Amino acid sequence: MSTSGPRVVLCRREKSMVKYRWTGSEPNGMYEVEVAEELGARWEGDELVTYDLGGLSALYEYHQGDDYMIDND
Repeated sequence: MSTSGPRVVLCRREKSMVKYRWTGSEPNGMYEVEVAEELGARWEGDELVTYDLGGLSALYEYHQGDDYMIDND
């Protein structure tokens, strides 16, 4: 993932029963932090961020399809 685009906060850690609160900037339908991390989002303190929202969104769409396979190497 590129780090040259604008910083977009996808979600924040919460100190409550709800561990994470999504900001609304995440790709439509994304609700699992682990998926966002797998696709390139990174934690900066208590904020899960991306610097390439377009790329993350495209990867998420691909991830939702039947052709996606995790590369464990």
